[in-house]
Amino acid sequence: MSDNDESRSYAGAVIASLVAGLAAGFLLGILFAPEPGKETRKKIVEKSEEIIDKGKEYAETGKVKMAELKEKGEEFLKKSRETFEKVSGDISGKAKKAKEKMGKAVEKGKKAAKKVEEALS
Repeated sequence: MSDNDESRSYAGAVIASLVAGLAAGFLLGILFAPEPGKETRKKIVEKSEEIIDKGKEYAETGKVKMAELKEKGEEFLKKSRETFEKVSGDISGKAKKAKEKMGKAVEKGKKAAKKVEEALS
């Protein structure tokens, strides 16, 4: 499961829990209120519609936030890749220069060793 799927699943669970909690609290409040059955049923229907609308609002807000987070994540990933490529290129260039300098130093060392060897012979 990808991180995006896990985030959606988590957000969905949070929204579902919130809606379920609102519904349960409302139903308990209505059922224990001293009103006639007809009034109680009417309130249940009205509040149910309110809760459904709120749930839809929360879901839409969640979708918008997830889209924003996804966009920010993709932006961060793009910048990270660009930075990695730049640093990688810089390191490669410096490593190449260091290799060249080491090669020159080794050549100088070989020449110096040869001179010493010739001087000692």
